[in-house]
Amino acid sequence: MNYLGIDGGGSGCRARLVDGAGQVLGEGQAGPANIASDFAGALANIRAAAQMAYAGRCAPSEVRAVAGIAGANLSGAGAELAAQLPFAARIVQDIATSLRGALGAGDGIIAALGTGSIFARQQDGKVRSAGGWGLRIGDEASGAWIGRAVVMRATRMIDGFIAPTPLIARIAGELGGAPGIVQFSLRASPADYAAFVPRILEAETEGDEAASAIIAAARSEIRAAIRLLQPRDATLPVIWMGGLGPALALDDWPRAEALGTALDGAVALARSTPWTA
Repeated sequence: MNYLGIDGGGSGCRARLVDGAGQVLGEGQAGPANIASDFAGALANIRAAAQMAYAGRCAPSEVRAVAGIAGANLSGAGAELAAQLPFAARIVQDIATSLRGALGAGDGIIAALGTGSIFARQQDGKVRSAGGWGLRIGDEASGAWIGRAVVMRATRMIDGFIAPTPLIARIAGELGGAPGIVQFSLRASPADYAAFVPRILEAETEGDEAASAIIAAARSEIRAAIRLLQPRDATLPVIWMGGLGPALALDDWPRAEALGTALDGAVALARSTPWTA
């Protein structure tokens, strides 16, 4: 039997196939895989990444997979996703694979900041999480949340509530002014909003007031989430994960390095799951 780990998030999907001894046999990657915001697109990308990993190496019937997928905790679509995959699969919330990869069996807190965001604590084998609600009602301090904030500031600039800054003036112009901003907002995915983040971070280092305010607001949200998860009787180290984790990391608590990635965690869970024949 071979084991497949899948890490599916708002910006992309990765898959890794290993044999019974843990030897890597193949890997694959594809586009976004959030089953709450785009089930059909996520399914296609998960299948594509998985097939890249196992094609020519084994048949789907010889694969047992664990997939940590964005939106799995909110959409109720995990069972439907598993039913449409050509191999036996267990679908879990992406935070489960992130925790396993980062902490193993140890205690700590992870701040997972990518296109979406979620925070979680593992202590004495028990898990508590905060966030991960999706961009429509949450995902504070995520790439999508930060990117949406700069577009919202562009509308505030157009209305005259705030003064222009180089960053928001450029973005407003690129989007086509008021009509273009509205059209963009009607079609934009979380990944589309998150695409603005590198420019926002660069503008912050250059002293752009709008960028600085947005990043400060993001760090405030991060601080509140970690304070919520820190136990009263101890101070747990924080592991900063995801594409934005290192960029937005705070020094309020001890830092720790992740033992592995979410993909490592998915593979580990796939190998340790008691599969039935």
